[in-house]
Amino acid sequence: MSKSKLGVYVISLGGVDVLEYVRRAMPRVILSMDHNLETWRQVKQLSPNTFLLGRYYLDDGEQIYLDQPELRATQFFNRMKPEMEKMRGVYDAWMGYNETVIHSAVEARRLSRFYAQWGNLMRDANLKSAAYSFATGNPSAGFPNPDGNGSEPNYWQFLADGLRACDYLSLHEYSAPHLQDLQGFLCLRYRHVWNLLPEDARKPLIITECGIDGGVLPGGAMAQKGWTFFTNQDGYLSELQWYDTELRADDYVLGATIFSLNPWGIQGSFAIDRAEKIRDYIAQGGAPPPINPSQPSLEQAVEQTARSVSWMPVNNTAALWQYAKQNGLQDQQTDEIHFTYNGADYIAQVFNLGIVYVKVGDWGNIKVIPK
Repeated sequence: MSKSKLGVYVISLGGVDVLEYVRRAMPRVILSMDHNLETWRQVKQLSPNTFLLGRYYLDDGEQIYLDQPELRATQFFNRMKPEMEKMRGVYDAWMGYNETVIHSAVEARRLSRFYAQWGNLMRDANLKSAAYSFATGNPSAGFPNPDGNGSEPNYWQFLADGLRACDYLSLHEYSAPHLQDLQGFLCLRYRHVWNLLPEDARKPLIITECGIDGGVLPGGAMAQKGWTFFTNQDGYLSELQWYDTELRADDYVLGATIFSLNPWGIQGSFAIDRAEKIRDYIAQGGAPPPINPSQPSLEQAVEQTARSVSWMPVNNTAALWQYAKQNGLQDQQTDEIHFTYNGADYIAQVFNLGIVYVKVGDWGNIKVIPK
C-alpha cells in the first residue's frame, strides 16, 4: 500500500504525546499551532520527510487586509518573524490567515494583494508560504445556484496573483454526517478550484483541516460537533479511507491534516489522539517518501525554460513559409523581414537553404536566393 496522504492537526502539545504518535504513524503532513522547537526538531529526527506546516494564531478580528493589503501583509510577516526564525529549518512552510471570508470581487482582489505581498516577503526571507486556508465550501467558485437560476460568483479568478507569489495552496474540507455528502461542493471541492486556476497559479495543495464537522449542516444546531456525534471509530476510519483514496489520485495534493489530534469542540468530539485504528491506518506504508512539491516536474521545468526566452513566430499560412516548404528550403531562421526597395514594399525571410523574398501583393512571383 502506498503511503497515506493523511496527517494530523496539532492545536497544542499539551495533553497529547506527539512524539509517540509520530513514531507510530509517520504521517505525511502535520500542521502545528504550538511552536516548541525541541519537540518538532525531535519529530523531524523521527520522520524526516513528514511535512511540517506552522500556523501563527491570530484572533479573527486581527486578520485585517481590506483597508491596506500590502501594509497588513507586511505587519503580519513582521509579527510572525520571531517564531519563523526560531523554527527555521524545522518547519517546511507557514500558512497565512485562517478561514478568511470574502463577499465580493473587490475583497477577493484585495486578499490576493495581501498574499502577493506576504508571499514575496516570505520568499525574500527564504521561507515557504501557504496561501488562503479558506473554510470548507468557500469562497464562491461559480457553482450553479440552488434555485437553478444562474451561478454564484467565481472569486478564484481574482485570487491567482496571491497564489503566484506563494508556494502552496491551503484549503479546508469538511462534511457531515459523511465526508461524501455534497461531494465536490465540500470535500473534493479542491478539484474544481484546481481547474479554475491558471496553470501558473496552480501550486501544490495542502488540505490544512479536514474531517467530519456538524457545522456544515443547515440550522447551526450541530456546530462544533465532530465525528463522535455521527459515527464510531470504525465508521470514521472508513470515511477517511475514502477521502485518502481520492487524495492519492491527485499528484498535486501534498496531504491533508485531520482536525484534530487534540480534544476540541463539544465534548472534545473532534479528537483522534486515542483513535488507534486511524493512527495505524496512517502508519501503513511506513515512513513517507521524500517530497519536494515546490520543485517542478521535468516537463514543467522544460516548459518554464522555454517560456523564459523569446519564441520565433511561425506563420505557416504565410506565402513565403508555404513557398519555402514546397521547395525544400528546410526550417525558417528568421521571422518575416519587411523592407522597402525603390519605393515598393517587400517581405523577406531566411530559411536554411535560401532567402525567400516577394513584393507585397505579388504573391505569385516569390523568388529565392540560394544560400
